[in-house]
Amino acid sequence: MNKVLLVGRIGQDPEIRFSQKGTVFARITLATERNKKIDGKWVTEADWHTVIQIAKGLSAVTAQKGDLVAVEGELRTRSWEKDSEKRWITEIVTTRVRVLTKNRKDKSADAPPQDPGDPIEAFEQGSEEIPF
Repeated sequence: MNKVLLVGRIGQDPEIRFSQKGTVFARITLATERNKKIDGKWVTEADWHTVIQIAKGLSAVTAQKGDLVAVEGELRTRSWEKDSEKRWITEIVTTRVRVLTKNRKDKSADAPPQDPGDPIEAFEQGSEEIPF
């Protein structure tokens, strides 16, 4: 089983890219908190995760910097070559992103969170390259 569930804050506005087939991909940096004891005191530390949201359109990418979101997905590792060196990255590819709390003070911040729904049905693992 390959399943990830994280709740955290978005570190910067999503980076949007399109595949050659027109699929919308949003790269999100997500900060989660964990607590650990150092010298007898509890300290909160942040872990940063790379999240790829596969969306049905730009309107489905509603999360922005500072928003608290719940992310459900799976871990995927991919590789590429740069300067004749093979590189690897492990990312969370979402099956669902839900905005829990908006961080902005505008009219849309008063609206209830919206669930953009499931990812594109046509997208299957390995069917398209993630364009990042």
